[in-house]
Amino acid sequence: MIDNEEEFSFIFKTYKMRFYGIVLIALANIASSLNWLSVAPVPDLANEYFNNCGLSTINWFSNIFMLAYIIAGPVSSWVYDRWSIKTGIVIGAVMQSIGAWLRYFSTFISDPTGKIVLALVGQIVCAIGQPFILNVSTPYAALWFSADGRGTASVVGGLANSVGMAIADLIIPVIVTDQSNIPLCFLIIACVTIGVTLPTFFIPKKPKTPPSYSASSKNKYALTYWQSFVKLITNYNFLIIMITFGIICGLASTFTSLLTQIVTPYGVSVDEAGYLGAAFIVAGLVGAFATGIFIDKTGRHKLILKIFVPIVGCMFLALIFTVKENGYIPTMVICVILGFFTFSLLPVSLELSVECSYPVSESISSSFLWMASQILGLVFLACMDALRDDNGSPPGNMKKALIMGAGLSMPVMIVTAIYNSPNRRLDFEERNKASH
Repeated sequence: MIDNEEEFSFIFKTYKMRFYGIVLIALANIASSLNWLSVAPVPDLANEYFNNCGLSTINWFSNIFMLAYIIAGPVSSWVYDRWSIKTGIVIGAVMQSIGAWLRYFSTFISDPTGKIVLALVGQIVCAIGQPFILNVSTPYAALWFSADGRGTASVVGGLANSVGMAIADLIIPVIVTDQSNIPLCFLIIACVTIGVTLPTFFIPKKPKTPPSYSASSKNKYALTYWQSFVKLITNYNFLIIMITFGIICGLASTFTSLLTQIVTPYGVSVDEAGYLGAAFIVAGLVGAFATGIFIDKTGRHKLILKIFVPIVGCMFLALIFTVKENGYIPTMVICVILGFFTFSLLPVSLELSVECSYPVSESISSSFLWMASQILGLVFLACMDALRDDNGSPPGNMKKALIMGAGLSMPVMIVTAIYNSPNRRLDFEERNKASH
């Protein structure tokens, strides 16, 4: 009884300073996406700049980010819990800055092999820093936001990452109109990254008082990393969310990375491909923010999951038939619908991963989701790249890759149909509200 009285001797409160941190997390994720997709929107010009090293080599500028996540993802969660969320953010931002400038410095090397090697080294450093930025939204939301704002705050990282993708798809083709513009593109990205990094040093470590009961009792119910790991891998509802998130987000990142290569064989220009990518992501932003607000107000996470996943599968199926000669408008429509429902699943999945696994730390459960999406994204990207048909009609078409996307996304609706976990964190908070 004394413990309870001590625990509730303060009032749960949120602070305006929380928005400073969430805005910087958003900006850092945008910079991270620019680093990730530094050459993806202009693969042919990048290939020419790097002495015709091949499109598969150029795709490794994206693949490296997904590969590095296998190690850096779990490390980022450990840093959040061992030191602080702020420490993780600063580490990620600094590494992104170092990597961006290394990539720019590669443009001063005249030897073709040295140039591509240093550029890829810079990309690797950026890639190691990305999980510290991408994973942080959900634990930051739990630390600083109350229950009626966590869903919207949690999705900021994923959405801002997508905003960065849209900016990359739109701006990089405008900057890089010739292979000689690649150094300018690298310089601009490096300047943006360092500009975002410096303010992260001023993010507060934590609020003066917690925003919710679950935040105040985190230390009381804390589990070790190993205990958390065991709980997650033996929780079939969590595994359903992880598989769903991994496949849907993995396909979305692969689709974004390869979109230009998917549509250009059919006469679509690089600029027009950029509009498709931007439509996909802008529609996703609208959907995700609307869905985040909806689940914050209603708690109907499972309803959204079971309705939206089948729609996403059907849209990937539809792409097989719309990506063709004179199919630009139908493809644009599909990209808008696909983006809306795909990114709407971000806040739902991230919050459900916490709700079904509580009291496992948010930094660990959300990290597992992002790690699954990055690993599967790497596998999907490598497989879809290998499915390019250079001898087909038209040459270089990726029809088989689109069939693979539909084949992966359609069965997920069956898996999500059996998800049945209660929202344990919300229920825990409601019970303690009622008893106090």
